[in-house]
Amino acid sequence: MKIVIEKEEFIKDLIRDGMAKDPLITVRQMQTYVEDRAERSIGDKYILKMMRKVRREAVVQSDRKKMNERLAEVRERFRVMIEHLNRIVFWNRNVARYAKMFDEPKYRDKINAAKAIGQLELALFRAEMDVGLYENKQLAISEMLKGGVLPTELNEQVVGVFRKWKLGPQQIKQE
Repeated sequence: MKIVIEKEEFIKDLIRDGMAKDPLITVRQMQTYVEDRAERSIGDKYILKMMRKVRREAVVQSDRKKMNERLAEVRERFRVMIEHLNRIVFWNRNVARYAKMFDEPKYRDKINAAKAIGQLELALFRAEMDVGLYENKQLAISEMLKGGVLPTELNEQVVGVFRKWKLGPQQIKQE
């Protein structure tokens, strides 16, 4: 029996949610999870097929995305979260009307929101460091020059500059 595309997408979304909550979820657990939310019975073979499809799509999607695009998405999500947390930390009557918050947050909530802001920014900074946004290339090049090892691209560039300036091995040794 062919399932309508909209229903299949709904089931795949449920499976994505279930796998996000528990990546090691079994087929039987996923079957009960989907059945509870879809309010209908679904076969275990179909659930297994959909789980494989979801995993494959996730791999293909992550391969296609470039690191900077993914980081931009994370930055945008964090921006929204930090904005909301800032409303809690810096609460006042004007912000309360705008954010539809009627009661002033407790001091403990303000402290927890401030901690969460710090943790989000630190996580974003670490992700940017892992990607290599803050890589000091001059320091790396100077270390390679001291060690006498140059990457092939840089070595070709240096040789090209020497050729352009018409410096031969004799002229380099004299200086």
